[in-house]
Amino acid sequence: MNAVVGKINGSKGHIAAQIARDTATGSMSEYFTLLSSKMCWDAAIECQVLAGVERPALISTHNHDHVISLSDKAVCSATDMLGVPQGASIGFFRDGTLMHFMICVGAGMAAGNKNACIGIGGPVGWEILQLTKDLQWNSDGFEHQKTQYKVRYRAI
Repeated sequence: MNAVVGKINGSKGHIAAQIARDTATGSMSEYFTLLSSKMCWDAAIECQVLAGVERPALISTHNHDHVISLSDKAVCSATDMLGVPQGASIGFFRDGTLMHFMICVGAGMAAGNKNACIGIGGPVGWEILQLTKDLQWNSDGFEHQKTQYKVRYRAI
């Protein structure tokens, strides 16, 4: 871990975002298989851990309030997404249940694995998605296949 942090300057959020970006674009391809083999929340958290954030307790669809919850800051538009800080955890909720999890890499983009569940991206493989443009935003989050999703973020 220290070898990774030593290569990148900045806050833990900026470092986590850089790890996520570099892994998706091939600059740190040694992590691509690792992140692509994990559940979405475990992969995003791994970027934060590599940046020096303490590893949280296990996460699941019903055990996540220690990393993201519906009481965290809402993202209800592309403009809101542009304001999410680098390295922040992003949770996607359907009917109050955490369905997907990504890490913000800045400029309205996020990196994640198994992204097809929100209607954009692939079914597996670490990748960066342009959430500001590719999601069908509305006043309460976004809609995919006639299902409403709420989006929340928590900065690290």
